[in-house]
Amino acid sequence: MTTLSVIGKSIPRVDAPEKVTGIARYCLDMKLPGMLYARVLRSPYPHARIVRIDTSRAEKMSGVKAVVTGKDAPEERVGQIKDRYIIAKDVVRFMGEPVAAVAAETPEVAEAAIALIRVDYQELPAVFDPEEAMKHNPPVVIHPDLFGYDLAPVTNPAYYFDHERPNVYIWRKIRHGDVERGFKEADLIMENRFTAARMSHSVLEPHNVLVRPESNGGLTVWANSTRIHFSKIDLCHLFHLTPSKVRVISPHIGGSFGSRNHLEPVMGQATLLALKARRPVRLSFTLQEDFLEGTSREPIIIYIKDGVKKDGTLVARKVTLILNCGAYCGNMTAATKNCVFPVTSLYRVPNCHIDAYGVATNEATPVSFTGFGNAQIAFALEQQMDMMADRLGLDPLEIRRRNILREGDEDACGQTVHSTGAKECLEKAAQWIELDKEPPLERGPWRRGKGVGMGCKHTLTGDTSVVSVKVHEDAAIEVRHSAHEQGMGCMTVLTQIAAEAFKTSVDKVRLVSTDTDLTGYEHGTLSSRTTHHTGMALMQACEDAKRQIFELASRRLGVPPDGLDVMDGTIYVRGVPERAVKVSELFTPLGFLLQGGELVGRGVASFPSSSEDLHTGQGKRVTDGFGYGTTAVEVAVNVETGEVKVLRLGGCFDMGTPVNPKMCEGQMEMGMALGIGNTLYEELVYKNGEVLTSNLSDYKIPTSADLPTNRDTASLAAGVPHHGGPFGAKGFGEVPHATVAAAVGNALYRAAGIRIMEMPISRESVLKALKER
Repeated sequence: MTTLSVIGKSIPRVDAPEKVTGIARYCLDMKLPGMLYARVLRSPYPHARIVRIDTSRAEKMSGVKAVVTGKDAPEERVGQIKDRYIIAKDVVRFMGEPVAAVAAETPEVAEAAIALIRVDYQELPAVFDPEEAMKHNPPVVIHPDLFGYDLAPVTNPAYYFDHERPNVYIWRKIRHGDVERGFKEADLIMENRFTAARMSHSVLEPHNVLVRPESNGGLTVWANSTRIHFSKIDLCHLFHLTPSKVRVISPHIGGSFGSRNHLEPVMGQATLLALKARRPVRLSFTLQEDFLEGTSREPIIIYIKDGVKKDGTLVARKVTLILNCGAYCGNMTAATKNCVFPVTSLYRVPNCHIDAYGVATNEATPVSFTGFGNAQIAFALEQQMDMMADRLGLDPLEIRRRNILREGDEDACGQTVHSTGAKECLEKAAQWIELDKEPPLERGPWRRGKGVGMGCKHTLTGDTSVVSVKVHEDAAIEVRHSAHEQGMGCMTVLTQIAAEAFKTSVDKVRLVSTDTDLTGYEHGTLSSRTTHHTGMALMQACEDAKRQIFELASRRLGVPPDGLDVMDGTIYVRGVPERAVKVSELFTPLGFLLQGGELVGRGVASFPSSSEDLHTGQGKRVTDGFGYGTTAVEVAVNVETGEVKVLRLGGCFDMGTPVNPKMCEGQMEMGMALGIGNTLYEELVYKNGEVLTSNLSDYKIPTSADLPTNRDTASLAAGVPHHGGPFGAKGFGEVPHATVAAAVGNALYRAAGIRIMEMPISRESVLKALKER
């Protein structure tokens, strides 16, 4: 077995020093000569026709350098379904949609100019309930031309649209076995409806874009985007620019949780102003704008019908998922397609029937959120598992043990399960919380209970990562990549992988990242893919660079390249380490590589997907694997006020080989803390299309006071190496938050005998359930 010297070690984060000292630069920190400040005018109506826009007073204002409206915007649209103009042209479809934008010398002037623009609207009927909107004859058709819109390149365009329902963006089907036969074989059938509300990503740094027009007619764009290469493609498409004319750079990012995956409308607005003003323009969202349009998680309605035998064996599961995708599809078609995996790929379901619908409404478009629907689905599925166990008189652990997918099983998508630590995660978490022991009785109105919740999160397939590695004269390793450091530690992970590949110390590795002129293509920092996909591309680039080094050194040492190895900047003959040459000696005429010459290795890691059956969703490789986990909690509920406290919080998760165990702990703790927020507190409340909780006074997020103490928190690992990952590692960062809500829901039932079917579990819903009981 290979001994690893860097992988598996909890080295300090390599990006920490510049962040804690304030050296790190974020987009908001940047200021260019002649830079203008942009502000956006937004619609006050959820659905209306734009009758007239008068910008004359704003254009005459001193300090205003550019004003744009829909008539200035490109005819091209953005989105996975190309349905959205970067500025509304004739119709607004959600409250807050941009209708005009201004660039001025100061933010204050821009704000004042926006107030001078006059817009006349003709208000139109609106629909906010996705179940109403998805009907065959809905009260409002949001996109009359929906079926004629272009599509972004996708694996399976057949998923798009239900031509009998004009507000359905995407209809994703899974058909596995014979679900009706399964229900006939069942001893118990249980049906329930669950809902999960919209919530905000609540990132520290709102959306920021800075665009500089170049003298050659091109653009340089700085943005806190996590998909710089896709952003470049969209900008080229929108403004008819060739790829060599567009450069996109992503500096440090102040948090994402998925919110930076779809910045194209914002980047387009800033670019439009910069091209008109012929000066750099920065468009920075306020926190309220982030709440209104920038970042939110998709609300989901979940219907579950389960059939189970007396011994707890699942024989049939029928699930309908209805996602409120808002006025434009954005990347919600991907969310609709991928949110089925918690249903298909955690438990053995021989007969499975899933319909997932992405539905248009007159609310703001959500964007991907950590887990891509997993937390909402797990909230429903895992409570359903406990409810069935109670009805059958089974232990909640036992019903899970009997149904967990094992290594080599086939899931409900037709995939063979590999690298699953799901069962061990369940056992370790349950053991830590002592699920078999009743919590102590409380005096007064407080009641205690314990619960667990399981989950999984897929890593996508059908994508590519490109990384290059330059070996310098002093044997330093320069890694050029396009993965985005959003706080999860990918800079450190990639540093450790490179150091391990070259058997050198981490201080010999430097990173160059996220600049489309310098770093290779990356599908994006999303879907728990960076460690696995970017890491594999890095491994290939390291091997390619080493191959070149060994070929050069073999001429000096008189040994075939495959007989050489490298350590600490020295190439040596395997088995005869005294026969060696330093890497620096290769950069001499005698070493065959001139001083200053480039020695660059390249890695291209592609992860092809299998074809899927259009009607059943079956395929041999529709994901690249899963991270798994279980959260266990002990809660206390006040039966007089409805308050719920999480007293103890522990989780066990499968990340394959942990590259950096301490950072894995950080991911677990962050994820579970995030889970407490979206379980108990966080909700973007909408009323008739208007956001009522658009600031941090009204929108409650958890603080450290809402979390258990360190002694009552546990982060456990049960990693099963992934055969296709770097040193056996795989992604897992989206799992910890996805398992909390179900665990809390199950613990609440044990504490107070009530089931809450809506997320978040608010005090009001708890009190209502207590009164109904």
